[in-house]
Amino acid sequence: MREIDPSPTPWQRFVQGESGATFYETVLVASLIAVVCVIVLLALGKNF
Repeated sequence: MREIDPSPTPWQRFVQGESGATFYETVLVASLIAVVCVIVLLALGKNF
């Protein structure tokens, strides 16, 4: 796989567990996970 962006993204730093991840990046990742969970719950609610 070819690296498109040489600089590490907040997600990559989060996965690698670097201490360089800021509080904002942590909140951003948590928000994305929460949004995905809500979308999945809404989809399940419509199907069942």
